[in-house]
Amino acid sequence: METAKYNKSQELVRIQEQVTSVKTSYDLVRMKNIEIADNSNKNIIADMIFDLNDFSNLSRKMNLGQIAETVNMLLDEYPRLSLQEYQVFFNKIKKGYFGQLYESLDGIKIMAFMKQFYDEMVKAYTEFKEEKHREYKRIEGHRDL
Repeated sequence: METAKYNKSQELVRIQEQVTSVKTSYDLVRMKNIEIADNSNKNIIADMIFDLNDFSNLSRKMNLGQIAETVNMLLDEYPRLSLQEYQVFFNKIKKGYFGQLYESLDGIKIMAFMKQFYDEMVKAYTEFKEEKHREYKRIEGHRDL
């Protein structure tokens, strides 16, 4: 499949619309009706990679085999991420959040970027939960804040 002929799936468009209102990592924690990415929707994550492939102006883009293997590795390594979180992740790559891609896009780069993204998500979630706990203690009148 040539990326020049690639059209986004309706499902990818729907997910992209869902994340347009996401402003911070904390918003992801509060999102309702999050659909977890799994083997039944591998094609949506593959669409996200195709979209990134199309978006980037690189001399060496990923082929179908590389995309399929990268999708499998992502789902193996990060089984609890939602489709919305994957979309935020790929949007951050497009914005250069993890650095420039330079000449090529490959699974190794995507996996390294995902590690950084996931670590940031875990940190944001932990901070969010700690803040909620402090708020609860404050409301309940605990003195050991």
